[in-house]
Amino acid sequence: MTKTFHMPFTRRSMLKATLAALPAHCAACDLGQSAHPAPGVAPVDAARAFLATEARLLPGSPFYVRQELHRKGVLASYDPDKLLYPYRAVAQLPQKEGVDKGYDGWDSGFLRGHMTGHYLSAASRMAAATGSTLFRNRVNYIVGELSKCQVKLNLDGYLAAFSPAAFDQLEGKPGADAEGIGVPYYTIQKIMSGLLDAHAYVGNQQALQIVTGMADYFGKRLAALQATQIERMFRTDASRNPQNEFGAMGDVLTELFKISKDPRRLDAARMFNRTWFVGPLAEGEDRLGGLHANTHIAQAVGLANCANADGNPEELKASENFWRLVVHKHSFVNGGNSFNEWFDTPGTEAGPSIDDRKVLPPTTAETCNTHNMLKLTARLFERTRRAELADYYERALYNHVLASVAPDSGAMTYFTPLHGDFRTYLNGSFCCTGSGIENTARYNEGIYFHEGDALWVNLYIPSELNWREAGIVLRQHGDITRGQPVRLKVVKAGAKAIALNLRIPAWVAKPVSVRINEKPQHVDAKPSSYVSLRRQWKAGDVIDLTLPAGLRLEHARDVSSMVSIFYGPVLLAGELGKHNMPGSDVGDKDAYLKIARAPVPDIVSTSSDPADWLAPIPGDPSAFKIKDAGPANGIVLRPLFDLHHQRYSVYWRLLKQQES
Repeated sequence: MTKTFHMPFTRRSMLKATLAALPAHCAACDLGQSAHPAPGVAPVDAARAFLATEARLLPGSPFYVRQELHRKGVLASYDPDKLLYPYRAVAQLPQKEGVDKGYDGWDSGFLRGHMTGHYLSAASRMAAATGSTLFRNRVNYIVGELSKCQVKLNLDGYLAAFSPAAFDQLEGKPGADAEGIGVPYYTIQKIMSGLLDAHAYVGNQQALQIVTGMADYFGKRLAALQATQIERMFRTDASRNPQNEFGAMGDVLTELFKISKDPRRLDAARMFNRTWFVGPLAEGEDRLGGLHANTHIAQAVGLANCANADGNPEELKASENFWRLVVHKHSFVNGGNSFNEWFDTPGTEAGPSIDDRKVLPPTTAETCNTHNMLKLTARLFERTRRAELADYYERALYNHVLASVAPDSGAMTYFTPLHGDFRTYLNGSFCCTGSGIENTARYNEGIYFHEGDALWVNLYIPSELNWREAGIVLRQHGDITRGQPVRLKVVKAGAKAIALNLRIPAWVAKPVSVRINEKPQHVDAKPSSYVSLRRQWKAGDVIDLTLPAGLRLEHARDVSSMVSIFYGPVLLAGELGKHNMPGSDVGDKDAYLKIARAPVPDIVSTSSDPADWLAPIPGDPSAFKIKDAGPANGIVLRPLFDLHHQRYSVYWRLLKQQES
């Protein structure tokens, strides 16, 4: 997300057509897109992630600690009436006594009202994930007050923290004044998603009514535009910072389609799946270099959901290829991506970058990007239960999303520097603040998936699953980030046989062992695969899974001498101290970008096996000290998610020393 916006450019002429109201006429069809399923295609989203209502975290992992930190602190500290302030203001409704403004920063500026949507998503999940009545009551209160605003506005379902003039200006109507609103559809998506989450997690029916009214309003508004207007509005590849970032509008409208089965919702969703974006991706072309990353990751989330909804072949290919290109050509070792919010040329990682040719500048890995990449990965896993998808999800969740939250305060980061810099913890209402308060409440949702009588265990995080349809309660213990084995216990058994599919991560260093009730199982446990255990489970059954972790190096794609060090799933960061750091590392997202980085010493060794020059630190199974490796001697390495409030590096230059 950026405050700089540019006037749009149209790169090719589009069909000149006046779009009538949906569904009689389909806007997406005029734009050369496949709005309706081809004959014979059908939904492909067969698997489902268990939601926070069914999977709860248990003590014993850094995920639980941070979720509790937000439940008791960060998320609890928000004032619902301050979140409602801009909505009441535009609806000309009285404010709560003592509340004279909303939240400072972007939420009062060009993203006015976005935090309310993020808060609804976060609080709804937190209520479900932890059983908190505080957050349930807050969600119901905010929804009720937003309904009053929508009724008072009396604009055919319109609801926002700003007037419709922002959309008038976006559509090019002369004389329209957006009053500083930069990306109106981006904010609309956040509030619509928040309302859908209030419906899904808290069971608030009023929220569904509000969001349905919003969808009616914007569906009609888009249908009244000419194809050329829509293309101009939603063309986002003309400059690095597009003039209109529209978030995951395609995703939220598709979610509403799944609930209502109203084809107008899917038609409207597909207006955001642009042919210039979808077509090349379906052919496997990488045209991502120079694009604003999160604009298009969010777009791809919607694209994937549309494809899952009706099996559109081109969209299936395009969304799969987008994931593959981002993960394998545009990501850092922690699973994050982008330099200063932009995709670079394919393969750029540790060399000169699009950010003024800087090498690994402090603007790497925007948190919002990975927040949305996890959503995209889950959408793809719904189609095909491939272990590589879960491998990436684990990498990005552990080594970026988890690492973006300070374990002492719960404060969140925008960028995650990777080479000699330090994190800046946000003090405002940035986009990554919004996704950040959602992230901790979403930790539950990537652990387990199900389809029919099959259950997939994708992540090894202490948790309890209540699979109500199958009558099974499953409890998981063991923190693999500290090298502990995994234990799954059947607390309650169902009436039917269940296939329990356990992911064998790509990082396992030695043969895996699986035992059921202490009896060894003969399984084909290859890295990046699943072991399937099918039986009629009984209450008290215990499955023990040992996943041997080891030290390993990963080389940068573009600079082979630049390496990163992992211990099992965990990316290790080296402590580089606090030299030349400010007294506080809390501030604006760009507050400390110009402070010079610390030098990162080279690792010099005859061996490329990190086990030869890393010594375990007694009492901490995931920490090591560099030894016998030249300038880097004595540096302590620990998980990136554990290392905060100092300088660090996860990329190191490894120089080969000749044996004497």
